[in-house]
Amino acid sequence: MTTTKTQHKNSIERFAVLLPILAGICWGIVGVFVRGLDSSGLDNLTIVFTRTSIGCILSFIFLLVTDRASIRAKASDIPYFLAATAFGSFGFMVVYNIAVIELSLSLATVMLSTAPVFVLIISAIIFKEKITLKKIICMVLAFIGCAMLSGILDPGATIHYSKIGLLMGILTATCNGLYILTSKKIMTKGYGPFVVCFYSFLFASIVLAPFIDWHDLMIFMVTGPANAPIKGTAGAIIYLLIQSIVTSLLPSVAYMYGMKYVDAGKVAILEGGAEPAASLLTGLLIYSELPTPLGFAGMIVAIVAIIVLSRE
Repeated sequence: MTTTKTQHKNSIERFAVLLPILAGICWGIVGVFVRGLDSSGLDNLTIVFTRTSIGCILSFIFLLVTDRASIRAKASDIPYFLAATAFGSFGFMVVYNIAVIELSLSLATVMLSTAPVFVLIISAIIFKEKITLKKIICMVLAFIGCAMLSGILDPGATIHYSKIGLLMGILTATCNGLYILTSKKIMTKGYGPFVVCFYSFLFASIVLAPFIDWHDLMIFMVTGPANAPIKGTAGAIIYLLIQSIVTSLLPSVAYMYGMKYVDAGKVAILEGGAEPAASLLTGLLIYSELPTPLGFAGMIVAIVAIIVLSRE
């Protein structure tokens, strides 16, 4: 019986390792949706609002059908949900969108990839997670791979940046790290990933609602996305649903389920290696952006780091 339980636990952990990789892939293609909505006339806060509000509705429907009682949160735990909102569904999305606009995409990606360093150190202090040599090596490899494939190390590379962009880049990594740690803290109190998503998306939507451009959003809902095959209201609804599920709800839930069985530091490294690799492949497949030999080598390095760490 003990052997069976151990095998079952090991199989769950092996599957859980794949979840932060899935989250990284989903977040790696967020730029496609941001650029698509930006070209359709929506500003940064409005784009974030479409993700959080739809994510909130979908999370609520899921909880209503599967576990209605879990929707209620203790009043004493609300500050934790507010913190998850401030660092995650609101803070991270807002500052990252600004970073993508103000910085070269390569530089924004590299700055974001420093988040695992923060998570690894803080999770060791708060959650008593071990900082192993393999984690450190894989974290360094993932960062090097990210820097290589971003193009920032290419000879003659033109790096666009601004002071506000650099600040947003630093805040992006900080918010990402704090969101990971806050979410794990909430789950130690017995809340599931969908509950965390529901409240963080809800609070973020409430904060954003007064500041979004409702006029431009209504125009978008009538005309539809600029570069999508389906136009009109149907095209807008489909586009926003796919955006919210793929770049918000699915990766958030996958990431948090992964943290139930895997150390937060390990989760951060796995996601941090998968995201830039997904960005490179997205650029190749959608925008026909051919990677440089250095960029392709960087993707291999990041993937190697993921494989090695996932076998720990």
